[in-house]
Amino acid sequence: MEAVRRTVDAVRTKDMAALWEMTDRATQTSLLAIVRDAELARQKVSLVWPESQRSAALEALASGLLDKLGPDDAGRGPRLLSAVLDPSTITVTTEALDGLSPRDITHEAGPPPRASVFTSGGDVFTFTREGDTWRSALVRDQVLEKGPFTALHDNAKKTLGLAEEREKAWRVSLDPKTPQGSYNLARQAQGRKPPDLEALFALLDDSARGALFEALETARMAQKAIQQRLAKPLRKEAYANANLTRLVEATSDRDLFRRWGQSDDFVLPLSFLDEPRSLEGPADGIDVKVVTESGGKVPMHRDEDGFWRVGGFRPAVEKVLIEPAKRALQPSP
Repeated sequence: MEAVRRTVDAVRTKDMAALWEMTDRATQTSLLAIVRDAELARQKVSLVWPESQRSAALEALASGLLDKLGPDDAGRGPRLLSAVLDPSTITVTTEALDGLSPRDITHEAGPPPRASVFTSGGDVFTFTREGDTWRSALVRDQVLEKGPFTALHDNAKKTLGLAEEREKAWRVSLDPKTPQGSYNLARQAQGRKPPDLEALFALLDDSARGALFEALETARMAQKAIQQRLAKPLRKEAYANANLTRLVEATSDRDLFRRWGQSDDFVLPLSFLDEPRSLEGPADGIDVKVVTESGGKVPMHRDEDGFWRVGGFRPAVEKVLIEPAKRALQPSP
């Protein structure tokens, strides 16, 4: 009986803090979760709805209501009740409780234990037992399960579902005209056993491919210098000692990359192979970093044709291929 009177008093005096405190925890959790989903869905509207439908989508997400709720703090629940619950629609009075007796209460064993209180005015109050406390289901009946709030819940789920589908499509894209799509193609190629060197070469940016060509040109000059210094029978060993064999045998930058890829000192273009999560930098720019699920950052560069390619690989080419060729150019001591 005490729980009933406290509930009625809270409604009669419009004490939403007291009514919120009397509300069962499951209802509190569900209401706040729906509000958070609606707020998150609002942030996704511009991503998933065409411009002509965005105003309607925002209205369906109760933008006016959400603006009234303030920060997600301990007072949000009472503020929510103040915004959505009209106490005047709940007609029970304290007089209607007079004369209530155990015969006016029905119990359900649960779990959790439940009780329904039937007043002389024809109202029914339901309660759920949580520990030693009876908590009211009034807010569940009057707010959570009413049309406006169920519609808000459905609309939030719809927008969030569309956003999730869009985000999933973004993450798994194989479109080389998007940074994450090109990265996904590269991580597929690198993840094969053995790595798909042809595909990886095609996905290198112009800087890395330019470095491969520079390695070839430097090697040609080193080869010529060795030929001038040594007789033909001694040149093969000299190329090997200078780590120039693959460079002098390669017929193109693509062939050089393939030969390097079959060597023990090959450096894989990607340091990460996990799924892309977001971009760091403008997607309409020419340089971004793909941020992976593990927090890795992969530089990507867009070429003049609009295709994105793996960046940041030039230093590896310089260290492993160009520097040995340059050393071979130096005269022997």
